[in-house]
Amino acid sequence: VLHSSAMVNSQGKLLFNIYVAFYCLAVTLPKICICSQFSIPSSYQSNKDPGAFPVATNGEPFPWPELRLPNTVTPLHYDLLIHPNLTSLDFVASEKIEVLARADTQFIILHSKDLEIKDATLQSEEDSRYMKPGEKLRVLSYPIHQQIALLVPEKLMPGRKYYVDIDFQAKLADGFQGFYKSTYRTLGGEQRIIAVTDFEPTEARMAFPCFDEPLFKANFSIKIRRESRHIALSNMPKVKTIELEGGLLEDHFETTVKMSTYLVAYIVCDFKSVSGTTSSGVKVSIYASPDKWSQTHYALQATLKLLDFYEKYFDINYPLSKLGMFKFIIVFISAHRTCFDSLPLFS
Repeated sequence: VLHSSAMVNSQGKLLFNIYVAFYCLAVTLPKICICSQFSIPSSYQSNKDPGAFPVATNGEPFPWPELRLPNTVTPLHYDLLIHPNLTSLDFVASEKIEVLARADTQFIILHSKDLEIKDATLQSEEDSRYMKPGEKLRVLSYPIHQQIALLVPEKLMPGRKYYVDIDFQAKLADGFQGFYKSTYRTLGGEQRIIAVTDFEPTEARMAFPCFDEPLFKANFSIKIRRESRHIALSNMPKVKTIELEGGLLEDHFETTVKMSTYLVAYIVCDFKSVSGTTSSGVKVSIYASPDKWSQTHYALQATLKLLDFYEKYFDINYPLSKLGMFKFIIVFISAHRTCFDSLPLFS
């Protein structure tokens, strides 16, 4: 009996030890896997050295090591000119960014992703007032952080405004982020291409160099060049259209309210629209591909009723009415493959 009880005890201890061993493995193995999965590459670990700086694509030290942008320079206003080509599926563009220096610095860090920077210059506020040409800037690129550095010849002085002019170009993106190409088919089976933006949360940097963080709010003045068979839409109402050489048209839009880069939107397409006005004077337009235009009337009536309802329910008027601006909302409907894309452009 004693022998059998001893065997039972030894077997029990053995089972207990096996259980403890499996328990330890179950607890420690996931941690080992997780740690190895999220281990930091040696190239990033070296950047923890406070004296180390990342290396730009040309081999020079990149002057800013952080993922977030510095607050030494902040944007005030962007003046954007965009010319998409829906045949070659690319676009050329230029921008003038009015910035305010908040500390002395010899570089300006911007976000930029998959953009080819052709030229960059800097003007002081005084130079701009007297129409003096801007000073050419050296541009360094650090794709890991999706940043470029504009190296200025002399330190920017705190409290002063400057103007950064950048010429750039890129391909229309293939996915559904940034400034990308989209397609739809007509009833006759013809495939047509449109150019659309989707910048949320951090993809404005795929369309133009910018301070692509929500904190850096600014006003935007947008101009879009297009062929006569297309229309252009943006956040704000169109002010005018200028005829250019070669049959191109250039649409100018009102300046936006101060907002983050991810709220900027523009579209070039061949869509048709129907419009109406709410009881409070807000103009609502529904855009759709020509074959889907007959479906826009119900969407328009529903949108007008919903906007009226929500203004009364919350006792809050459409926000831009307080700025004394022409108010409008565009609801954009497009057939994409077998489903509908909905892209609102709120002014």
